[in-house]
Amino acid sequence: MDMLIQHQHHLREKHMSWFKKIILGLIILSGLIGTLKDYRDFGTFGAMGLFIIFLLTTTFLWQWASGKLPEITKLHAILILLASAVASIFVINMAIAGNLHVDLMEVMRVTITHNPLFYLILCVVAWVKVGIWQWLFSGVQMKESQPV
Repeated sequence: MDMLIQHQHHLREKHMSWFKKIILGLIILSGLIGTLKDYRDFGTFGAMGLFIIFLLTTTFLWQWASGKLPEITKLHAILILLASAVASIFVINMAIAGNLHVDLMEVMRVTITHNPLFYLILCVVAWVKVGIWQWLFSGVQMKESQPV
């Protein structure tokens, strides 16, 4: 009976593993497709900047969620995502200022004062993203931490 239960758990983990891999692939694919849209909206400079930020953020989340950065807490991961969001906003503002030939400081002033609720939304999105990545890699962390 015990072997049957272990086999069922193994099958369930394997099924969840494929499900999580599909979700992870969709997240990464949507980010890459978003980069193509960024190229159309913000030009080469904006798209490259946003792609680099996406690549660095995805690499960080992958490393952190898989347990390779144990010294970084969930709060630190959220703060790192917020920093990447601010960097993305700055790249977008630079692209807008360059494309419209306007002063960068004016674009930034409008961005900052336009909707203060936007920053609260950024915090919630960062918290949700960290939670999703943590969930996606939860099986990986448990498998690596089990003794051989």
